[in-house]
Amino acid sequence: MNILNRKQYFLLLAVLIASTSGHVFARGGGQGFGGYNIISKAELEASWNGQAGSQHTAIRGVKVQWYADVCGTANGHVTEVNDCMSDKKKQMTKDRGQ
Repeated sequence: MNILNRKQYFLLLAVLIASTSGHVFARGGGQGFGGYNIISKAELEASWNGQAGSQHTAIRGVKVQWYADVCGTANGHVTEVNDCMSDKKKQMTKDRGQ
């Protein structure tokens, strides 16, 4: 004796597909258990290893490869250490731009 008849089976299947599709649209698929991960530029720069070039960082379980200039700025283009601004100067420049 079959517990589910054909109509109930297809209705159950449709409900399961609809519920999982909504999760994929809301959270994205293929990103593991974490869902939607946003890694900020500040988080990358905080893990700078002190050298210019390719950087490898693990943040919240996600391995990120990024590029730093000699100042430690993510995707920066400064090539001379003398051109780097101190943190205080960076904050003052950022405050003036707002």
